[in-house]
Amino acid sequence: MEAAGAAALPRLCALLLPFLAVATCLDVPSHGCYWTGCQSKWFGVCAARYYLNSQSDDCDGLCMGSKSPPCLPLHTHFYCCKPGIPKVTNKCGHCKIKLDFGKEFICCSDCSEPTIMDKNTKLGYCKSGADLTMQLKPQETFHWVAGPWMMCSSPCDGGIRYRDVACYGSLDDNTIKHYPVDDASCSADEMPAKQEGCNQQSCGDPETTQAMNPKRSGMSGWLVALIVFLGLGAIGGIAFTSYTYYRRRASGSSGFVYVMMEAYY
Repeated sequence: MEAAGAAALPRLCALLLPFLAVATCLDVPSHGCYWTGCQSKWFGVCAARYYLNSQSDDCDGLCMGSKSPPCLPLHTHFYCCKPGIPKVTNKCGHCKIKLDFGKEFICCSDCSEPTIMDKNTKLGYCKSGADLTMQLKPQETFHWVAGPWMMCSSPCDGGIRYRDVACYGSLDDNTIKHYPVDDASCSADEMPAKQEGCNQQSCGDPETTQAMNPKRSGMSGWLVALIVFLGLGAIGGIAFTSYTYYRRRASGSSGFVYVMMEAYY
């Protein structure tokens, strides 16, 4: 029994050696990420408060040569990252890769892809080792916008007219004046009326009738103007014809000879 136990001890030490002797390729930083030394693919661990992100035999090309010896079979390097709360900056505006959390953007200071572990606290990290940052969005306000009233549906005895009412949003930095949004974003209690009554006067009222039919009270103005124009044209035509006839008579070489004979009784 003692001989069997003595023979099993070297085997146990050989199995535990990868876990006890961990050669790191980079020093463990106080924040960000780092590569571990060669560890078992199934039992690799990170330092306290660091989380395993990925693995690679050569640290994605960072642990070559004298920095780290080649890993044994079934062993690999692990990439460990320490999560933290993002710092508030204004660096996310120019980054194409960023996460939208409604009132703020989450990004990495080098514009790489961020990893968020808790959406409530925004706890996360950047795999590149850059700082996790957060940029607050400009304050957005919503208000109702009412269009002009349309024509009344009836000239008298009560009608209804309508208008368009929609909800619009705007930003406090004046980058965009206003833009349409869903009506649920505006307060329903402050919504202007979309319709109202109009032309409540009775159709039997003489003043209403006069206003509705102003042409029936007398001869229309255009008809009077037409009669006057035709009359002036007729007078002008007669005068022109008479003048032409007179000129022809006065300038002609022949004429009438009037012989007056005195009667004798």
